[in-house]
Amino acid sequence: MNAPAHSLEELARLRMTECQGTLIGGMVVTKALGLSPDEYGYRMMTAQRINWKSVAGNLSKIARIFAEHYEITYGFGSRLHTTADENTLRFEMPSITESAAGQLAHWNADPADFELLQRGFWRALERHAGVSVSLSFEPERSVITVRNA
Repeated sequence: MNAPAHSLEELARLRMTECQGTLIGGMVVTKALGLSPDEYGYRMMTAQRINWKSVAGNLSKIARIFAEHYEITYGFGSRLHTTADENTLRFEMPSITESAAGQLAHWNADPADFELLQRGFWRALERHAGVSVSLSFEPERSVITVRNA
């Protein structure tokens, strides 16, 4: 049996759902095994084949990596606003938690845990890419500010 043909838009939506599901499902499983969501996020970032030290001080490279992540995983499109100067990078976007609400419900996952996972991602960059990060999770939007340390 052949799979039905999907439009590019449908494929993008399916990819986004699968990315969120993999991320959140992994969080739920590792939490059940005793690993905190923050630590799960941290370990995910450090286990990748990205040499985070190589992006130290290069906010434009960090911007490209994470803009792609936010676009693929959450489908923000033009609702993702990225600004940068030589010392500060800022992402403003719709609420990450609200954008993943369907998969959070599917996995019966706590939205606060999902925010901790996000904090773990950025903690890895603080430690390995020499940046400082502040994260704000509000009901309507998420803001992430990255500065060269």
